[in-house]
Amino acid sequence: MAEFRIKKGQDNFDFDISGTAKKNGAAFGKWTTTNDAVSNLVINKDGGGQETFPVEWRFNADNHLCVFSGGNQVFDFNVPGVRPIYLTRNAVLIVRPNQNSTFSFNLKGEWDMDANHNLSFTVNNVTSSLDGFIFDQRSRFMYHFFNKKDITQESILGFVGDWESFVDSTDGKLKLKFKYKREDNSIDTFALPKSMTVNKTVNQFMYEYQKQNHSFRVQFVGFLQVNENLEITYSVDRQVSGSGEEQVGSTTFKMGAVFSKSTFSGDVELIVKKTDGTVGTTTISISGKFSAVLGQANLQVAFAFSQVRGPNTVVTTFGFEGKLAFQNGTVVWKFSRNATNTTIAISASDIKLGKARVDSRLNIDTGPNGLVGVFFLFGVAF
Repeated sequence: MAEFRIKKGQDNFDFDISGTAKKNGAAFGKWTTTNDAVSNLVINKDGGGQETFPVEWRFNADNHLCVFSGGNQVFDFNVPGVRPIYLTRNAVLIVRPNQNSTFSFNLKGEWDMDANHNLSFTVNNVTSSLDGFIFDQRSRFMYHFFNKKDITQESILGFVGDWESFVDSTDGKLKLKFKYKREDNSIDTFALPKSMTVNKTVNQFMYEYQKQNHSFRVQFVGFLQVNENLEITYSVDRQVSGSGEEQVGSTTFKMGAVFSKSTFSGDVELIVKKTDGTVGTTTISISGKFSAVLGQANLQVAFAFSQVRGPNTVVTTFGFEGKLAFQNGTVVWKFSRNATNTTIAISASDIKLGKARVDSRLNIDTGPNGLVGVFFLFGVAF
C-alpha cells in the first residue's frame, strides 16, 4: 500500500493511504487532518493523545494533490496504480486517497476563480490551482478536472448555492456570480469572467465560454419572460440531488433592455441596460417570430417564442410598448428607444388594412383620410 514519510526529530513517521500511521516501523495510530483552516496532519495515537505535523497542501500542474513538509514534496496522491477521489461538501475538499478504501480526510480552504476559469484553492495561506472547467446541464456549479497523466480519471467538485446576475458597470456585460455556502453557513462568491447569453435552441439562459479550444457551458433551467417595457425576468428552477439535497436554489434574474433591431423580422434582439439605465454591451437574442397581441389600450406588435420546460414546451408572447401609426403613407410602429422616439416600418405583407373597426384598439388614424382598421398583423387575424 502506498505511503509517505515525514521525519520529526530523530523519528520517522509513515502515513499509509488507508489511514494508518507508524512510528519507526511500529504501529502508532490513525492519521487525519486538523479540523481547522490550517489542515495539518495529525495522528491519533493508539495509546491516547495526538501527534501533529505542520504541512502544506498544493495541486501541481497535473491536477495532482501533493503534501509538503519542510518545503519539500513528500507525496503525490495520484500515485500510479491508485485512484484518488476528490469531492466537496459545503466547500470543504474531501480526499479519499484510494477509491477502494473508505478512509478520507478533509481540507478546509478558500476557493476562487481566475479569468481563465482555473479554480484556485488556498490552504493555510498556500495557493495552488486546478486547470479544469465549469460544465453542467441543470444550472449547477460543477467544476470538472482531469488527472493530466491519466485523462480517464475525472473529478467533479460541486458547490451548493444561488446564482446572481448583474451588469458590469465597467464593460456593460451581463455577468454572473455564484454565491455558495460554506461549512460554517457563511457565504462566499465565485465571479464568472465571461458574459451570460441565451441558448436559442431552447430559449434558456446559459453561460458559455471557450478554453483551450474547447467549448464549455452551464445550461440554466428556468422560465424566461419579457414584458412590454422590455424588462427581462428569468426564474432559475431549484435543483436537487438524487437524495433530495438542494444543489441550486431558485432565484430570479431581472434586467431592463432596449430593442436593438431596425426591422420586425427574424429573432428578437434586446440589449441589456446597465443599472443606471444606459445601454450595456450584452445582446440577448431570443428565437421565435414577430406576432401581434391586443392590449388594453391598443393593438401591439409582439413577439412569440417557445421554451423547453422539461418534457413540455411553453409558448410565451410579449407585446412592445408603442403604437401603430401612419407616416409618409406607410404603417410604422412608433416607440421610444434609448430615450429617442423611433419608428420601424411595417412591411405591407405583414399587415392588412380595411374599414374602421368597432373596437377602437384596432384602428389607425391616417390623418386627412380618417381611420382605417387592422384586420391582420404578423400572421394574427383580428
